[in-house]
Amino acid sequence: MKSKRSLILKGLSSLWVMTVLFVLGGKVWADATPMVTPTETATSVKPDPFSFADFTWMNGNARVKTNPLDSKYFTPEIIVDAHYIYDFANPIDHTLVGTTEGSRTQELEVQEIGVGGDLHVDNVIGRIFTQFGTNATQTVRNDASPGRGTTDLADAYRYLSEAWGGYHLDVNYGLNIEAGIFMSYIGLFSYYSPENWTYQPSYVSSNTPWFFNGVRVQWFPEQNLKIEPWIINGWQSYGMFNSQPGLGYQVKWAPTGDISTVFNGYYGTDNLAAPGLYRMHTDNSLLVKYLDDPKAPIDKVAFSLTVDYGQMWGSVPSSLGYVDNNGNPVTSINPSQENFFGSMLYNRFWFDHDHQALTLGGGFMVNTGRYLVLLPDLPNGSTGGANAANYASPYFTENPGDPFTGWDWTVTWSIMPSQFLMYQIEFNHRGSSVPYFAGPGGITSANGNNVGAAGSYVPDLRTSEDRINLACELEI
Repeated sequence: MKSKRSLILKGLSSLWVMTVLFVLGGKVWADATPMVTPTETATSVKPDPFSFADFTWMNGNARVKTNPLDSKYFTPEIIVDAHYIYDFANPIDHTLVGTTEGSRTQELEVQEIGVGGDLHVDNVIGRIFTQFGTNATQTVRNDASPGRGTTDLADAYRYLSEAWGGYHLDVNYGLNIEAGIFMSYIGLFSYYSPENWTYQPSYVSSNTPWFFNGVRVQWFPEQNLKIEPWIINGWQSYGMFNSQPGLGYQVKWAPTGDISTVFNGYYGTDNLAAPGLYRMHTDNSLLVKYLDDPKAPIDKVAFSLTVDYGQMWGSVPSSLGYVDNNGNPVTSINPSQENFFGSMLYNRFWFDHDHQALTLGGGFMVNTGRYLVLLPDLPNGSTGGANAANYASPYFTENPGDPFTGWDWTVTWSIMPSQFLMYQIEFNHRGSSVPYFAGPGGITSANGNNVGAAGSYVPDLRTSEDRINLACELEI
């Protein structure tokens, strides 16, 4: 059995080899691909990275082209996301399962109210952005790291989606050193719904990190290339799960204004009280705009493709209670027992001079061991159900080798009267290989109340979900 040191070195080596290959391959392609950039004089300042084209068409990017509130030292931003979700199963407790957009059905809900912006004073940079609404409870619920130690990290950070500061160095096209809470963009979709092509993201996006807490360095060697290493507390976590930080990277490269690629990688130990259990993940996206004709009835068409793979391996203490199919304790896990593979593909059509759009797409994930599946709020013996730190439910187990396959498809009609406002009407179908979604009986109790110990009520779990999402989203 390999030593802990060799396992760590193996994981780090794999990540950096992938990074070098992406950078070298991208550099060769970039050198062979002409790119039109603004004309510079001998005394002019280099243009900002990725400013050579309009990328507001991309999935996961802000649609706002100009900010009317911009100022010399601070660029403010406001986001409002409100919705009504109709679940055809009509669960008695109005609870949604395994979703990152919405937590309750048949009710008007405010998902996000965010206020903040970007600071830029000389070479000092920073960003702060709030999160109020259901994001303030949904996001922290899926982080197990506050279960370690005494400080209440969940309450300390729950109202902040981003909070970081840093310094900009005039190296190449920019070198930024930043520390705090920042967005990960693993899984392509933005954490902020107004920036996405659909309202409900597919599994790959919903089940991978939205944010990191740590340090990042953003290096722009070329105007169309970003290399960004991370040293972070862990996989979408406010704190550290054990005693080793997570390591990762993002490489973003856009050879033209019609093509963009994003590569992410991660390595860390992200299971509470299991420092010998290692995780790696790779996330890769391609976005292509293959039609752009302002005079045509369909004036723009683009697609996004994302492919992810991950795995866990190593030792686990018997105190965690993992068992195999025969009920025997598990103290060692191999990648065949804990792994992840998923993909999603979307195609978007713009018409009415970009004031309307139709998006078709979906995806799937296979997560053996269920270590990335968003856990349903099932009874586990505590009032209010389980969270990521105390989860132990007989109705949806997380033992090594437990199977889970999920798939979904979506049709989204977006109405955009301005660059700041978008309405979305969406039909979303999701399925799973095991009972997972809320049925008519709900998942909390027989009378719809979110109470009851394990055994007092058997949740009504189903293998499919059909719903309609109606959303109003504002971003300035």
